[in-house]
Amino acid sequence: MKNRYEDTELDHPLKELNSDFMWKTSKKQELKKRILMDIENLESNERIKYATNSKKGNGSTFNKRSTFYKRFSLAIVVCLVIVSTLFFTPALAVIQDVYDKIFSSEHIDDTGVRTAVNQGYGQALDQSFYDKKHDITVHFEMVLMDDKETKLLLTYQSEKTDIQNYYLDIFEGDTSINLVVGDERKKLKNVGWGSRYYDRKENKVAEAISFESIKEYEGQNITLEIENLTIYDDNGSSKVPTIWPLSFTLDQSAISKRETVELNKNFSFRGETYKIKKVEFSALETRVVVTGSDTKVQTTEDGMQYKVMSKLEHQLLNARKIDGNYGYIVDDNKSGVFLKSASEKVAPIFSKGEVEGAKDEYIMIFGPVKDRQDSILEVGDDLKIPLTKDGKIEKQAEDSEKVYIDELLAENGFTAAPLTDDEMKEIDLYLETFPKDFPIDRTVIGKVKNHENSKVIEVTIQRSGILSEIQASNPEEAEKVRKERGFSFIPIFLNHD
Repeated sequence: MKNRYEDTELDHPLKELNSDFMWKTSKKQELKKRILMDIENLESNERIKYATNSKKGNGSTFNKRSTFYKRFSLAIVVCLVIVSTLFFTPALAVIQDVYDKIFSSEHIDDTGVRTAVNQGYGQALDQSFYDKKHDITVHFEMVLMDDKETKLLLTYQSEKTDIQNYYLDIFEGDTSINLVVGDERKKLKNVGWGSRYYDRKENKVAEAISFESIKEYEGQNITLEIENLTIYDDNGSSKVPTIWPLSFTLDQSAISKRETVELNKNFSFRGETYKIKKVEFSALETRVVVTGSDTKVQTTEDGMQYKVMSKLEHQLLNARKIDGNYGYIVDDNKSGVFLKSASEKVAPIFSKGEVEGAKDEYIMIFGPVKDRQDSILEVGDDLKIPLTKDGKIEKQAEDSEKVYIDELLAENGFTAAPLTDDEMKEIDLYLETFPKDFPIDRTVIGKVKNHENSKVIEVTIQRSGILSEIQASNPEEAEKVRKERGFSFIPIFLNHD
């Protein structure tokens, strides 16, 4: 198979254009030829779907999409591209968008990346590196950032090495990214998990790596070193020792500004009180920073500190679903937490779920919004909170604990059913001895429906939003334990924590 980055001899009328419009470097000439080939490939109305696979379910397929390029001759399109390099800022953004559509497609499950690329943000890099030892060709596509985060977009592929299970995982893998400026060298921290897409047919990976902002180095010559790849397969994880270097001058076109609006707006949700401290808007994301009665750090008797998932976080994750083709997506059949801006729904960026704020803070991260003055946080189906200082909160109905419990059960694969009179008698007999064995303040609120032959012995829900279950080694053992306790069903307990 021929490497897609190799030069290809093309004959074209543009060779006769005035020299002022000719490409001035061999890299530009090579890129122009690649664009010509890709535009020819894009002239059909549909692209073939490719099956994929990935560690977190974030494989993908090429979308079927029509393209406007077929309406123009190749000469006109390339003229437009050349003119854009001379007069448009960032200079190579349009070329990048024409050449590689992956980072603006739903194969990348970070809506911030897709939006920013589509809107022309970012500094195009167009650099290649060949990892000879592993036969991997790396192409650095683009870098873009704001005050909180840097996104590095790159692709890598191989003719000999199967890279389906190769990851640039700086979140929890063996991969790291280092910044080198002069004599300074430091390891950069991750921001979320990043986003990945594997194309099986081309044996090619596209990744959007997320790490801390490096905007302070604007105008300087810097080097980014990607150190080690992480392999995830049936044998667990392993490391591929390597270094992929990228040197460039950080241009202002890579940097977008972040606007912060201090709100300090209070609201209540499912018996908890919350305050939206501030909202941060940028071309890459929208951050809603919240504190609440259940976002605080907990401390055990021996002084160990830990955090529990707040009810607000549970509500946001309620609408998250892992799709085999497109990674983290929204389950439209479930309520969650969303933004609405300019009458359009803005979903959370679920791949940034591990981004932490200051002590006692919870950060919800969404895609960029179209209108910062018309942005509303929608919590569930009944609570609407304008993200402006003077906007009034709309609450359609009072909090329903039953709805919350049903959603939490459904999230864990359970459905609740009411108890019969005979089952209530079983509960009463059990509770007569229960406090002596297990002195926790809890009540029985129902039974598990259609799980009579499962390994589950009981299910417990805490008001803080945690569901736990006790299981036996097999269904027969579970039934035996339930009968010993006097139950003919699987009880659902509610802890009053």
